[in-house]
Amino acid sequence: MTGPLVTVVVLNYNGAERIPGVLESLAAQDLPADQLAVWVVDNASADSSLELLARDFPWVRTIANPTNDGFAGGNNVALREVATPFVALLNDDAYPSADWLRRLLEPFQQQDAERVAAVSAKIVFLPRFLPVELATPGFLPGALDGRELGVRVYRVSVDGRDVTDKVLWDRVAYGPEGDGPGRFRWTRPAGTLLVPVEGAAERSLRLGLRLAAETAKPVELAWPGGGATAKAEPDPVDVDVEVRVGVGLVDVLNNAGSMVFRDGYGADRAYQELDRGQYQRPEEVFAFCGGAVCFRTEALREAGSFDEDFFLYYEDTDLSWRLRALGWAIRYQPEAVVRHIHSASSVEWSPLFVFHTDRNRLLMLTKNARAGLAVREVLRYPLTTVSLALREVARSRHTRRRPPLRPTLLRLRVLGSYLRLLPVMLVRRRRLAARARVDRRHLERWLVLR
Repeated sequence: MTGPLVTVVVLNYNGAERIPGVLESLAAQDLPADQLAVWVVDNASADSSLELLARDFPWVRTIANPTNDGFAGGNNVALREVATPFVALLNDDAYPSADWLRRLLEPFQQQDAERVAAVSAKIVFLPRFLPVELATPGFLPGALDGRELGVRVYRVSVDGRDVTDKVLWDRVAYGPEGDGPGRFRWTRPAGTLLVPVEGAAERSLRLGLRLAAETAKPVELAWPGGGATAKAEPDPVDVDVEVRVGVGLVDVLNNAGSMVFRDGYGADRAYQELDRGQYQRPEEVFAFCGGAVCFRTEALREAGSFDEDFFLYYEDTDLSWRLRALGWAIRYQPEAVVRHIHSASSVEWSPLFVFHTDRNRLLMLTKNARAGLAVREVLRYPLTTVSLALREVARSRHTRRRPPLRPTLLRLRVLGSYLRLLPVMLVRRRRLAARARVDRRHLERWLVLR
């Protein structure tokens, strides 16, 4: 074979602090050097990324995209040019193990691999995490809010450094509420707080929590090898405890292939599960994660690359669905490991995140799902918007505060953008149906119950 076997495309956006480590990890891959080409697409970064790449990484091909076209458009700049048999995508905040690419290519070389379009890596969060079990008496806030609540958490710190946005909350808390210094999350009465801890050496650290509750009550905290009891008050109080760490730190899974629930929501398989080896079996999955994946270039030529109207989020699930409709398979390779920084380039639950995840889910279903599922979920969205707005109005009468307008306005923006793109998506839906080898009803057998 002449020329490289695989091109690795790294999409960079203001990643001058992150990307050197990513490229050094790619330089350390155990594939023969002549089999690997590395391209960086810079998505109109405003930092020193381009200067850094030109100075320190002359062996990397840099493509300067004049505009920020998001994950979809930025990667497509490279995917349109790639001529190697395989092409891999890697986020600029994801650090691969030395055998990542070699392992990622292995499923394409197996005897039954003729129709394998993509192989998705095992993605583990970086750094490691301290699991902190939280338990407190729960309460029901009232008829307007059916959640069982524990305490409000305003801030989490490690040795005085604020790590609130890096904590993995899904196993203990609901989504954030409020803005600025008053931003908080309600916990459930019990659950696991996963706190990021830099370094793996055994040492002591100070864990800080700013807590409040509906009334004064105890909060039990427990971690491997220790625990403490704190007290929450109606006004925020700061809790500071000493924790001995080392053997108690855990790896937390980010993605082991992706899936779609029967209500049309996409999700990372294994998201925020402790890594106990439960996803160490190679297997077929419904969808890949675009942060660390390898494609057969031929499959992309047939299915097309990412839908640039998505900009970011759900574009990888949309492409997975299209590949499957053409009869291609997608596999998960647990031996290909990448460590990913949580929310390094985007912030969960930010307006940008909510807008694109909400809108793009509807766009994806409109293009790919059976009509019944697509129509049901599209109609549910405005009904839910009205329901949430009325609930906030009722709650404001109870609390005597003005109802928040931003969530409702954001959902209306989602609807407006969806309706603007609807005619284009319906045209694409018809074209996809005309080319499909696998019907939509059959593909929906992959969708899973919550």
